[in-house]
Amino acid sequence: MIKFFYELTVKLKQKNMKVWPWFYKINKVIINLFYPCFQFFNKKYGLDENSSVIVSLTSFPERINIVWLTIATILNQNLKPKKIILWLAQDQFPTHKLPYSLKRLCKRGLEIQYCEDLKPHKKYFFTMKNYKESFIITIDDDMLYPEDFIENLVKNVKKYPNTIICNWAHKITFDQKGDFNPYKLWVHSSNEVGKLIVPIGCCGILYPPNSLNLEVFEIEKIKKLAFYCDDLWLKCMALKNNTLAVNVNLNDLIFFNNLRNQKSGLWKHNTLGENRNDKVWSDLMDAYKELEELMKGEIRK
Repeated sequence: MIKFFYELTVKLKQKNMKVWPWFYKINKVIINLFYPCFQFFNKKYGLDENSSVIVSLTSFPERINIVWLTIATILNQNLKPKKIILWLAQDQFPTHKLPYSLKRLCKRGLEIQYCEDLKPHKKYFFTMKNYKESFIITIDDDMLYPEDFIENLVKNVKKYPNTIICNWAHKITFDQKGDFNPYKLWVHSSNEVGKLIVPIGCCGILYPPNSLNLEVFEIEKIKKLAFYCDDLWLKCMALKNNTLAVNVNLNDLIFFNNLRNQKSGLWKHNTLGENRNDKVWSDLMDAYKELEELMKGEIRK
């Protein structure tokens, strides 16, 4: 269902029809209205023990009543994952009391774990630490993923071996002096492989085994350098392992999001006062001077 309405919008955009933005909004509303009705009573098991993929995500109290819908889209994938793990902060859910809409998904394969509150880093941290030899796909808790989402990522593993694969990415850019441009001036990247490609988590990211440096698990550095900016931290950890990244979504169109999630989100932390992304990136480059030289060397090539 989601795939149908998403691809319908993509076709209109590819034909340069002026009405495509309106169809994007209308189709998003349609999905948000009717998809929950169909899925609330769905009892079909959504995992495959023979799969090599584990899907990992996190959420927080403001979204706990609606995260089930995102998870339902993963349980309905054409290519099933081996596991779907939702990480929740123990401090935020001390009694482990969860809505029925979420708990019932455990019968369909969802696994719920409690952990230290590492903010957005909960999305990947504990799953990667516990399953180091698996392909890990991270997702956001406010997106509605098309039924071929996992399939499209996995089919590119052979084409781009040992590469981080995503559906949305920015490319780091530099000014005339050779210094980093502000984050808002980084450009969208599609179908380009390189060290300057920064995967963005909203549309899902596939991490091959050992694609990130083991320093990724150093909690004190996370808290000091990038506590609210997991995408930038993970980019640095990929560079430390000389791992490239690629955006394989040629549609240049973000997936539909859950409209009930507009009142909360990490973007508020990144836009209040000084842009947090620029501050975090500056701190990361100060801490990892060798990575800055590595990226500038890519430009000189």
